[in-house]
Amino acid sequence: MPAPGTRRTGYPITLADGTLTRTREAAPADLGPVQALHRRCSVGTRAMRYHAGTPGLSAAGWRLLCDPQRGTTLVTATAQRADRIIAMTNVMRTDRRGVGEFAVLIEDAWQSKGLGTALAAHAAEVARRIGLHTLTAAVAAVNTPMLHVLASLDAPAAHVTGPVVDIEIPLRRGW
Repeated sequence: MPAPGTRRTGYPITLADGTLTRTREAAPADLGPVQALHRRCSVGTRAMRYHAGTPGLSAAGWRLLCDPQRGTTLVTATAQRADRIIAMTNVMRTDRRGVGEFAVLIEDAWQSKGLGTALAAHAAEVARRIGLHTLTAAVAAVNTPMLHVLASLDAPAAHVTGPVVDIEIPLRRGW
């Protein structure tokens, strides 16, 4: 992780349509653009991410997500519009040693372009870098696209017994 107050130039991801994006560690100053991301997402998209129609993040909630002691939050923008965040990815520590929680929110217009799969692979790299060996994800059982994304990380098959599927993904080398 970079020293406090510094940023990496970003992790490049090229989408299926050729669009170049950059993913970087989030900073407290990103709250406004992240709130704008939430406003551009449909209620359904926010419900899939939060299991509720959460309209956005509070300043206190954002500070927690940006706290490196709690994990790593990443933001993604296109190379052309670095000021417009199109996705937010969280790799947060849990109370279980070596286990982190993965979640992602992608603006509706940027879904189904390969971004979720690429962000999941990058999140696995970030997780290993911060000392995690396992990622968990709580996914709405009806969120088939995210279940496919997690399958790209070799997530074990999960049995759906209710509205939310809890998945544990052992991290392997090479992502």
